[in-house]
Amino acid sequence: MLELPEREPAESNGDITSEPERVSHSTKHQKRVFSEREPLLENGDNFLDPDDPRVSPLNLKRIKLLRTILLAVLLFNTGLFLLVLVSDFISIPGINPRGKSFLELDLVIFCILTGSITLWCFAVPAYYERLLGYFSCALVGLDVVVAISVPYLRDQFGLFGNMLMLWVLANLILNCFADFWIEQGKAQQEIRYTGRIEKRKSLFEIFVTGIKIFVKFVLLVVIWNISLSLWLLAFDSHEKPWGKMVSVNEDQFKVHLACFGDVYAGANGTNDKPEDPSAPKQPIVLVEGGQQTSLEQFQEWIQELYHMNKIERYCIWDRPGFGFSDSAPSPTSIGIIVEYLMEALKKEGIEGPYSAVGFDVGGLYSKVFALRNAGQMHSMLLVDSWHEDLLKHWPFSGPNKKNEKRKTFRDILDLMDSWQGFKVWLRGVVSPLGFVRNIHWFFHPRSYLSKSRIFGTDMVRSPKYLRARLQEQITASILSYNEVHTADVGSIPLSVILSQFMIKKSLNWGKWQRELTKISAKPLEWIVAENSGHFIWESPKGRDNLQQLLLRLVSEKTNYMSEKEAS
Repeated sequence: MLELPEREPAESNGDITSEPERVSHSTKHQKRVFSEREPLLENGDNFLDPDDPRVSPLNLKRIKLLRTILLAVLLFNTGLFLLVLVSDFISIPGINPRGKSFLELDLVIFCILTGSITLWCFAVPAYYERLLGYFSCALVGLDVVVAISVPYLRDQFGLFGNMLMLWVLANLILNCFADFWIEQGKAQQEIRYTGRIEKRKSLFEIFVTGIKIFVKFVLLVVIWNISLSLWLLAFDSHEKPWGKMVSVNEDQFKVHLACFGDVYAGANGTNDKPEDPSAPKQPIVLVEGGQQTSLEQFQEWIQELYHMNKIERYCIWDRPGFGFSDSAPSPTSIGIIVEYLMEALKKEGIEGPYSAVGFDVGGLYSKVFALRNAGQMHSMLLVDSWHEDLLKHWPFSGPNKKNEKRKTFRDILDLMDSWQGFKVWLRGVVSPLGFVRNIHWFFHPRSYLSKSRIFGTDMVRSPKYLRARLQEQITASILSYNEVHTADVGSIPLSVILSQFMIKKSLNWGKWQRELTKISAKPLEWIVAENSGHFIWESPKGRDNLQQLLLRLVSEKTNYMSEKEAS
């Protein structure tokens, strides 16, 4: 509290104010006590206290309208979130671009959080919160330019993805200007009703401002990591697939198919026709990769045989979401994915005969492919393959099964239960931020190149791959199990190789592998790769076992008959 000192007598034209007037005037002001919250303008008795509800900027019509608009936008973003979330499980026309991943979901969540923090304590503006919003606008604006200007990203995101990027930018701009308009409205109301702009902040206002600044800073970090991942994706687009990108499912998306050797000629020695000396003598080796490894990594031991002229021809392909292939619309299953492969082979005019080689979960895909293309199959090779029981929520239940813990297969394979599916979904939601991939790129740029992110060690952290894994999880016990369980490959020659490591690791693995030998009426070989892990080809002895087994298999005489000959 401050007391106004006694004012000196006023002078005018050299005359001194009369004594009665001076006494009256000085007494009036001497007893007046000024408060820090008292207006400094005249007629202060007519002004309100700054804490009076009538001083709030929420009383302004334009601010009320602005708040209504922000609430409508937040409601729209919530509906958009539910739509994008559902599209991960059920295909919705128009919002399933070729590169669909969890990025769309993250961007919508970002919009919801941005709008919510702006609407929370709407009447309390924060300058530094707005400043952080400006930085976010700049990053998203740059992302929009990159997404539209890079042909690969423009094609992957599609119309929905590109419009969503613009929508995020519009949300950020709206929230930044909303905070600015609130600040201007607050100042206007304070001048009108209190006579001055209130510079001091209450403890509650300081608390709210601090929370808003912290949340906006976290959102800035989030959008920075998303932007960095997007820029890396644009940079990785220079790495072109060495095969062909074949459109499937009515040209909705493309899959990567790479074939080596003359895959357009039928193999001799497998029927009664006279042999053509120039034609290949071996079937086409059709390779299927595993759950946590790309096909490009698995096929190295086959590629080695090809370069040594021991394997004449082979084909590899990336399942949807893996490697170079686009994302597939939901739902999917092993049978649906196999249909995509069959369509790609048909479009390329590749008719077989085939010798299917399946590793890990790829063994189940090879099994279904052999069933649906029995007339074009020469043989099968299962490499430490899954059993269909692993598609169940609890694979260890049932007669003659050993009860095992989840950690038995840790870092080797993921079970298809609900809990594992939920973890895959959580990993997918976080994956667009690319924390690990960004760290790898920043600190080890020579070790983690574009190939690593596309089909190498960092592929398992990409949003597209994790979405494919989620799709696989959702339908495993519902669709895929029935498709595989009923698959009888008949008399197709079959060889099975398994790792010594998995037999020792799991009490059920050896039993499952023995059951796999019974899916064919013509089992040829059963081999245990000693001193080899699940990735058998990584050990010298396991690699040699694989190669020798495959060479014996493709040289096997079969009763193969093409569909044309059968007709």
